Amino acid sequence: MRKTTKQLLVHEIADWHHRGLIDAEARKRLSAPYEQPGQLLSSVLQWLGIGAVLLIGMAVLGGLSLFSQSVMVGAVLFFCAGAGLWWVGVRMARDPARRAPVTGVALLTIGLVLIGASLLLGSSNNYEGELGNVPLALLITALLSVLTAYRYRLRWPLLLGLLCAFHGLGAWGRYVGNGGYFFNIQDPRSMAVIAALAAVLGLSHQLAEERALRRFCGFGRLYVIFGLLYLNCSLWFLSLDDLGRDPRLWTWLFTLAAIGQLVVGARFKHPSFTGFAVVFLGIDLYTRFYEYSWDHLGIATFFALAGLIGLLLGWSFERMALRTKGAAQ
Repeated sequence: MRKTTKQLLVHEIADWHHRGLIDAEARKRLSAPYEQPGQLLSSVLQWLGIGAVLLIGMAVLGGLSLFSQSVMVGAVLFFCAGAGLWWVGVRMARDPARRAPVTGVALLTIGLVLIGASLLLGSSNNYEGELGNVPLALLITALLSVLTAYRYRLRWPLLLGLLCAFHGLGAWGRYVGNGGYFFNIQDPRSMAVIAALAAVLGLSHQLAEERALRRFCGFGRLYVIFGLLYLNCSLWFLSLDDLGRDPRLWTWLFTLAAIGQLVVGARFKHPSFTGFAVVFLGIDLYTRFYEYSWDHLGIATFFALAGLIGLLLGWSFERMALRTKGAAQ
């Protein structure tokens, strides 16, 4: 088999993986007979090249904007660069020969990020140095990303779209200096409702992917992951004492939500619901243990009991899993 044919097969299999048609294990197994020695190094160099071009391009655009002393000029430059990368990425992703599907999707996603940055710059204050309308820029970027994802059946733009949508609706993250980051949800109550709806939408989407939405296989899983992540984080934050709310009510809701996710995971055999439920139920138990035991026990006793409880819970879950597996066989 010619080298070019093997490369085409590897790129096609990679495209299947990025579209959600096969998982990572299937991709690795199918690609193994066609991979060439040194191909991993070639992929790494390719990604380094993409990153270098992006950084150089942003530096040039930023320098031009700085010399012009106009934020609007920078916004226009970023928008043009983003639109150009989006167009090139679409053409590469839709190439019938599938010569560079991963690179095409990467360029397309970077183009959407630059378009979002241009919207943010365009609505900022040129003289006071204040950021513009961040929620609006994020939500417009989310809309463009989701439309692109469904139009061309690509998961990476959907990932960007969901991230922008959740942060545009009230979840923020920012750099606070000294290597630290700050994560905040402006209104955890509304975010919990939005995230729960996203998780339900994702579950329905995945069920429909077996029939009507077969072309968008893998999209529903992203909705589920984002929905469960923000749902559980919101309920966890609301259950903490230092937020000035009724912690007992939210503690019960947090616990019941985790148990409900276990039930849904068992009912639909959904690993995401089960995984998030186990993780956040463990966080819930540790948080309650910390709240009621930290002031009454010594440090050594506290960590010893926490470790013992963790071992007992792990042993119990392992036994339950073995019994369930044995019953299924």
